[in-house]
Amino acid sequence: MRNLINIIRGFSILTGLPWHLVDEVYIPINYGDEFQWMLAIVILKERCIRVYDSMSQRRRSEPSSEIQKLDKILSTYLDMSGFLDQKVRTDWSMIEAYRDKMGNPFYVQYVEGICQQTIGSL
Repeated sequence: MRNLINIIRGFSILTGLPWHLVDEVYIPINYGDEFQWMLAIVILKERCIRVYDSMSQRRRSEPSSEIQKLDKILSTYLDMSGFLDQKVRTDWSMIEAYRDKMGNPFYVQYVEGICQQTIGSL
């Protein structure tokens, strides 16, 4: 209980916590050579990468190369590492988002309605 309170207060954050014990993983991503960061939230049980991009008006119809790389790495790693065989907290084979889709990419969702900055504003 004391460890949980310290984490909430920001005093200590556990490192090396296995992903099968968490629901979401937050990943800051630098967008190429520009001074822009995106936030990708990997929602494991939904097999989804939710992207918060403050400059999404420049984005085309497909995910950025950084998000495509993250998607490929995640899909490959989770499949090859035996992560999906973990049944301690979650039986991944029973979740619809994973059933018959083990080697498939994650669903990428760009969150709409967030504040946008103009290109070159920084």
